[in-house]
Amino acid sequence: MSLPRLMTFQFAVLALLALGKISPALAAPQVVLSDPLSSWPLNFGAQGGSLLLKNGFVHIVLAPNTANWAIYNGFTFTNMDASVTVASQTKAGTLGGLIFWASGPSDFFVFYAADLTGTFAVYRRVSSGNPGWRNIVPFMKSPAIKMGEANTLRVVTKGNSVSLFINGQAVGTLGIMAPDGGGAVGIEAESDAKLPGEFAFSNLTVSQ
Repeated sequence: MSLPRLMTFQFAVLALLALGKISPALAAPQVVLSDPLSSWPLNFGAQGGSLLLKNGFVHIVLAPNTANWAIYNGFTFTNMDASVTVASQTKAGTLGGLIFWASGPSDFFVFYAADLTGTFAVYRRVSSGNPGWRNIVPFMKSPAIKMGEANTLRVVTKGNSVSLFINGQAVGTLGIMAPDGGGAVGIEAESDAKLPGEFAFSNLTVSQ
């Protein structure tokens, strides 16, 4: 169940999208993190069976009904302009996303795109209190998503404002209470309930 505060934000996002009132976000001036993810980044920790370098990309390989993620440790951001490109490698890939404001190994926000359904969403994962996933923005259609192709996800934060972009097109702006001191970025993916999934990630960048 969503927290009351998060539900308020969810409704605000829906209203913005329905009215087409999307606040423009200014690109940050200086690149502070740029990793093509074409070689294994030590910031992700050790490679494993589900998280590994493959064919010049960082891949997340998933059994049915599973999720996995990697936090790019060593960098934290509050105000930032972050992006990553994600491509499903299977017909049942389901969800690939950009993690932002990660304040712990299992505490973060994630901006998802589902290229097979042409939808996007924002979720929060928490590990304490009532642990699990919180829905911030429910899945909704966007013509900005390239179905069956790679998609670039971008998150621009300023204070408690979060602006979302897919392939250069703005899809919404919402208010979220930023964690104290900001947080790290990363990648996340989830598979179908009955089928395995695989995602390739590239070009993780952050500007401030």
